Amino acid sequence: MQKKKLFRSGFVIAGLVCMSFILSGCAKKAKKKVEEREVRVTVQKIEKRNFRRQIPVQGTVDPVQFAVLSAKLGGTVEHFPVSTGMKLKKGDTIYGIDRQVLKNQVTMRKDEIKVKQAEVQNAEANKASALLSRKKAELDYKRAKKLHDSKAISDAEFEEYDTNYQKAQTDVVSADAAIANARAQLKQAESNLTIAEKNLADSTHLAPFDCTVVDTYVEEKEYVSTGSKILKIENLDSLEVVCYISAVYYNDIVQDKTKVEISMEGRKYADAVITFKAPSIDPQSRTFKIKALVPKNCGLVSGMLCSVNIILEEKVAYGLPADAFLLRANDRFIVYAVGENNRAKSFDVKPGIVDGIYREVLNPEKLMNEQLIVSGQSFVNVNALLRVSPAKK
Repeated sequence: MQKKKLFRSGFVIAGLVCMSFILSGCAKKAKKKVEEREVRVTVQKIEKRNFRRQIPVQGTVDPVQFAVLSAKLGGTVEHFPVSTGMKLKKGDTIYGIDRQVLKNQVTMRKDEIKVKQAEVQNAEANKASALLSRKKAELDYKRAKKLHDSKAISDAEFEEYDTNYQKAQTDVVSADAAIANARAQLKQAESNLTIAEKNLADSTHLAPFDCTVVDTYVEEKEYVSTGSKILKIENLDSLEVVCYISAVYYNDIVQDKTKVEISMEGRKYADAVITFKAPSIDPQSRTFKIKALVPKNCGLVSGMLCSVNIILEEKVAYGLPADAFLLRANDRFIVYAVGENNRAKSFDVKPGIVDGIYREVLNPEKLMNEQLIVSGQSFVNVNALLRVSPAKK
């Protein structure tokens, strides 16, 4: 019986101890709830800076003038004075193919024309002779007819004069045909001369513009067929950047007005202006082509792949780091600021251009004298207690 009493008293004591621990724990929790947590934030004032609305794309540097020259006729490359890297002036000879053979053909065609001209003259002389013969035969025929009508000559004699007259008329017709044939042959000979002269001209190719030879495909004394590639030339003093961009920006691009920045590996090479805008959009890729003329001696080389920033809009305006803007319901944006007693307050803002890590504020009037939260704002609510640090510049 005494053991039971001792057990009960021990149980009661243990319960009291546990209860004291529970009550002390609740007291600590209650004390923690009373303490308000401070939110660490970084602040800065709204600042004025340059803002750009731009499209970053990639482009290729191409020569404005370039050509791959091919053989206009087949033959042996007899004259090939150029090599890769050589600079040429407009009108310089690039190559010659079978020039002596073609010169001989021109001479032969000219001699052929002389022969055909003589044949025409001979045919015309024959016609003149035939006309005289016909005139004499006609006079003889008329006298013979009078004599025959008066029974002075026989029918056989009259028929002989009649036959001679008909033959003279036929000779005139034959002379006309001979003249027409000789003139046709002369015309054909003249056409052959034109073809021979064109072949001679095509056998030599002259530089169509000031250029540099960037590649050759044949060697001197090599035989080439019509259409074979001979060499590639480019005007390396006149370059342009070629880009393809999305069709959604078509109406934002203004030829000879929209500016671009050309860079590569983080290094800026040149500023330029768009000099060409495609008149239509490619229906397959939904893109369109633009070109910008590159300033001379800027360091860019034909064939380079570069970065191009197309500047659609540029202005000086007030802005904040883009992270300071918080999206709320109904596409509404807010920023937090430090109010009285280091309590948070909010402002509705209208965001504008995003340029790097900064974003434009379209309604900066109410924010001019405010300390705006640019870091830690994700943990802030209106009236929250703040621990403020200035933003590092």
